[in-house]
Amino acid sequence: MELTVEMMKKLLDSAIINNEDVERAQIETIKEALMNKYGIKAPKLTQRKNRKGYVCNIPGKYVIPGGPKRPQVSGSTQAECLKNFYDYIEKSVVGTYDKNMTLQDVCEEWLRKKKGEINETTLDRYDSIYRNHLKDTEFSNLTLRKIKKFDCDDYIKTLYHKKLAYRTVKNIKTLVSQVMHYAIMREYMNTNYMSYVKINANLCAVNEYKKEAWTDEELCIIRKKSLEEWNEHKKYRFSAVIMLSATTGCRIGELLAADWSDIDFEKKTFTINKNYVNYRDVDTGNYVTQINHGKNVASRRSIDLTDEAVFWFKEMKRRNDHLGLYSEHVIVSRKGARLKHRAIDARIETFCNAIHIPYKASHTGRRTYATALKDYGVPISEISADLGHSSILTTQAIYYKRRNSREKALGQKNAAFVATLGNTPSLE
Repeated sequence: MELTVEMMKKLLDSAIINNEDVERAQIETIKEALMNKYGIKAPKLTQRKNRKGYVCNIPGKYVIPGGPKRPQVSGSTQAECLKNFYDYIEKSVVGTYDKNMTLQDVCEEWLRKKKGEINETTLDRYDSIYRNHLKDTEFSNLTLRKIKKFDCDDYIKTLYHKKLAYRTVKNIKTLVSQVMHYAIMREYMNTNYMSYVKINANLCAVNEYKKEAWTDEELCIIRKKSLEEWNEHKKYRFSAVIMLSATTGCRIGELLAADWSDIDFEKKTFTINKNYVNYRDVDTGNYVTQINHGKNVASRRSIDLTDEAVFWFKEMKRRNDHLGLYSEHVIVSRKGARLKHRAIDARIETFCNAIHIPYKASHTGRRTYATALKDYGVPISEISADLGHSSILTTQAIYYKRRNSREKALGQKNAAFVATLGNTPSLE
């Protein structure tokens, strides 16, 4: 049988329990309600310096729009402080719908809620889309209750005039659609009109950035020139990173985060459990570089190293040792620090220019790994596991790249029909 408020009062009046017992019961009740209803642990309460009451901070994701940026709640007792915290959270989660709330208002609220729920690089990408394509536009300043499908259609049309690539327009549409879905869940609006909008790919700009893989010929040149330039001139130390990426399929951030303790040369394995990332902090606007520990479960993995991959890890170590760089990091600057992604890209571009092959971004090695193995018949599931993908569809649709020249492909197609039908008869 549960104790009601009236029963507690009678026990208190009868001196069976005291005020401290009542407060403890209240605190436990509020803690249980916070966890069961909102999945929130009770906050840390701080006693005021004058010992008159308690205060606690509101987590950033629950800050009510338009209020103080770093709000606190207080109470004369711990139970009262917790009760006020609960009331604030309930108001934040349930919300009092502002009839004049604009799409921009709810987008900013959505971004605040996302902080802590998703990784920093993804949050930075969402925030960048919002700042560059949505913030302070005529569309974003519409009140939610006034938005109709034709408003969404008109907004997408404005993106065509900006000469944006199809993928960019699609990402913007997806962001707005997610924000509207959030607004529906919060009962701010009833219909996600953006989800009904169709993007006309023919009106989007042609994306000049091609996601390519290194060709067999290019990779052979890179391998040969990397060894020659280092052995003969001690130049282009980081050209080895191209080969490491192409023979392991790792993200460049994963290689930049790698330590020698992650590599077991005897068992020929590479344990990947961290990524070196750079992102813009949405609160301060400052750029942050840090180690993150895996995007998801699939990203944290151990891969078996091919003989070629083992060779290039050892080659990287040989080059570091020659310069006296006895660091725990696999890829290290002359000052013993980890290198940033942009610094590696710049060095790869310098090397490509020096050996007269077209520069391709560092992620090209990852696509090369997937393509080379798939072309040779390695099961797509095995390749997907090495790349740390949670779905083989990602590997197949995004990372596998056609590398044959048109002439080579046509020769293969002709050979297939010759094998099936015999030589093509002459019409002369």
